[in-house]
Parts: sequence; structure tokens; C-alpha cells
Amino acid sequence: MFAIFKKWFDSVVKSYDKVNKPVKKKVIVMKDLAKKNKKELERIGRKLGIELDRRLTKLKLINKIKFKARMNRKYK
Repeated sequence: MFAIFKKWFDSVVKSYDKVNKPVKKKVIVMKDLAKKNKKELERIGRKLGIELDRRLTKLKLINKIKFKARMNRKYK
């Protein structure tokens, strides 16, 4: 009898923990952008709300991401 109650209680606690976990925000470190490849830079740009063209050079992609990040910081 107690095993059934314990199993039910554990499942309730686990489901409660899943719901109330804080969402971690990933921080974009500008120094690490140079180490990323073009596909990763494109993915980061999409998270910021911009569509990057991989035909551009890596430096231009990084500059666009930095510009968008600065603009987001100003208006928040």
C-alpha cells in the first residue's frame, strides 16, 4: 500500500519540478563568435531575429550579429 502511495507521490514531485524549472537564457559572448562557423553564426542570428546570408564573409556575419545585439540592448 505504501509503495503505491510513494510511487504516486514521487511522480507528482517530478512533474512539479519539470514545470517550475527556471529557463536558462544563453548568453552570446562576442569574443567566442570568431570561433564559430558560418552555420552556427546563422543560427545565432536567427535567435536574435535576423536572417543572415552565409554567402557573406564570416567577419561581416559577426558584425551584423554584434550590431543587432547592441540595438536590442538599447531598446530594452
